[in-house]
Amino acid sequence: MFAENGIEVDFEALNQVLQRADVLTIGFALFPQRLLVDTRVAGDEGPMVAIVEPVASVQGRFHWLGRRRPAFGAPKAFSYFLWPHTVRRLVEEDALAPLRARLAGVSNDGAATLEEAFAALSSLEREATIAAIRGQEPWRTIWEARTGR
Repeated sequence: MFAENGIEVDFEALNQVLQRADVLTIGFALFPQRLLVDTRVAGDEGPMVAIVEPVASVQGRFHWLGRRRPAFGAPKAFSYFLWPHTVRRLVEEDALAPLRARLAGVSNDGAATLEEAFAALSSLEREATIAAIRGQEPWRTIWEARTGR
């Protein structure tokens, strides 16, 4: 849904996803990397928060998870969504508060790891923004730079 200031986020629906998903992947508009959060725990193995490269399909992500976390089977509830705004807005809106609370409930450092991921995502977004301004790959400039006059 669109609003006066762009795409409107349905926070009620988002909160439901954040409370139910075993594994959640969030995509961003300016850079290809994803935020992946696996809330499952087993024995000494706690939740996982990682910045990952995109994969071609859900099956590809399940395969990736199987290699990284072999103690777990396929997730019961897997969700993916594209965050339509900046990482900064994701943090300022505290949009992932239910997820942060879930991580804090199962791990002493889960919420801190999520904060570290936000810092890394902010850096990726800044790098992508600078690349877009400069017309660097994968971006193209609209106007070519003039050389000497």
